[in-house]
Amino acid sequence: MATTQTTSERASSQESASDEDSTETIEVPERYAREIDARERLHKACPVDVYVAGINPRYSWPNRLVAANEARPSVADSADSVIVDSVVNDPYYAVEDVLDAAHKLDAEYVVGKDWPPESDPAGEGIHAADAYEWFLGEYTSHECEADVIVPIAPPFDSGSLNCLSKVDHFALGGMRDMSGEQQVTHIRDFRRVAGYDVDVHGLGVGTSAELIGAIRESVEDDPEKPLLDSFDISTPENAVSKGKIPDKSWQQHRVSFPTGEDSTTMRAGFAESIARMLEYELSPGCDDEILKQAGFATF
Repeated sequence: MATTQTTSERASSQESASDEDSTETIEVPERYAREIDARERLHKACPVDVYVAGINPRYSWPNRLVAANEARPSVADSADSVIVDSVVNDPYYAVEDVLDAAHKLDAEYVVGKDWPPESDPAGEGIHAADAYEWFLGEYTSHECEADVIVPIAPPFDSGSLNCLSKVDHFALGGMRDMSGEQQVTHIRDFRRVAGYDVDVHGLGVGTSAELIGAIRESVEDDPEKPLLDSFDISTPENAVSKGKIPDKSWQQHRVSFPTGEDSTTMRAGFAESIARMLEYELSPGCDDEILKQAGFATF
């Protein structure tokens, strides 16, 4: 048996922070230590934070996103950083329940609701600034300590952002059904208006070659100014649950997984590998032709 000197940079920082926040150092076989070090090198090489959306707790991933109505402590225990989403497909999901979930998981971040439904009977949504003020009013009277991420959808104009001048963390959404080129255009528009002093999360933006290439290009131009600071992906768990595996272009192909006791653990391994593929494609070590063909990345 051999003890890893540092299983991850995150674990080391936690251990040195305080007794309350310290993580237990355990002994692992040397073969595991080598695997952990190799995985952490890939994590460190990735210039943005990849949040895996899902509820399978049987694999370790540093960043996880979970909907408030599916919040499970076991998922938070498998990650270093957790975003609790406000159940975007249910505008009537109570804000108090969202904040309760974020508090229960001790989440680092919570995504605000897009609009208060009781103030918008037509269901058309309201100005992002009004939605933020409404959500913040609920947040300030709650014990939740997660940082609020403000969701906003294109088009992005200076008027909207001027009303959100105190916000320093945005989630850019409403682009799920757009092409990669359209997404990149909108995100670049946001950066031109908001600048780089704010953190920007891509909410459900997918994994097009155009987006991956544009992120890589932005980091190559200036490592301090990534197009996105983070984004989430649900493909790792969703694809596997449907008996599919994506290739390097993120086209999914049907496969047959065995079923039975503890098959969740087996599927977790595939989910983790899919997420790792995305990290690798975002990293400078990957020079695959498909990213060159996207027309954004420079190699």
